[in-house]
Amino acid sequence: MPAFFMLLIWFADIAPATAAEQVRQITWKNLVPQVEVYNDPFLELTPEQKLDLVVVSRTRQLQSEGVDITPEQTERLTNALTRLEKDHIDIDGLLSLRGEIAAKRKHAMESVNETLNEQQVRLAGYVLPLEMDGLKITEFLLVPYVGACIHEPVPPANQIVLVKFAQGIEVAGRFTPVWVQGKMMTQIGTTKLYLIDGNADIPRSYTLEAGSIEVYKK
Repeated sequence: MPAFFMLLIWFADIAPATAAEQVRQITWKNLVPQVEVYNDPFLELTPEQKLDLVVVSRTRQLQSEGVDITPEQTERLTNALTRLEKDHIDIDGLLSLRGEIAAKRKHAMESVNETLNEQQVRLAGYVLPLEMDGLKITEFLLVPYVGACIHEPVPPANQIVLVKFAQGIEVAGRFTPVWVQGKMMTQIGTTKLYLIDGNADIPRSYTLEAGSIEVYKK
């Protein structure tokens, strides 16, 4: 058999496997990379202790700025300090760590899984429309749960995907469940989401150029 035809047969044998390998079905957990584990002492505080710490921090800030503190503010500060000291909370130590912990939290929430960059993936999620072409949605945020960014808290940036789909798709409304397939890119940024009572800048860590979208079916 001529070598040319043998080569064609070889390509035909491997083509289905190669095509299957090109699209990776992922879950939202795959979007979160392994990050450095750090100790967050604020997680050990009760809601009441956190509130007392905020009172101490805010009042001290006002004092450092030369603002006259009212008797009511002084009383709240005294009460907060008393409760925290009774619970053996290291007030000064915690306040000195705020900036460092906040930076580590931000890094953990924005960090991306670089192995997904420019890969063909398939991911299920809920549609939060951004751009419309007539009745078709051409750009939307894909989020992991119903109500995200609207009625529920905004997910971490690495749990939000900006999806662009030039041909558009008609859906039943906000938070329609869909499967999205296309090219994933790690792209940290913000997207303006318009709401009934204003707008919000939503941080996101991924952009997906969709090749196909279909309503989710188990």
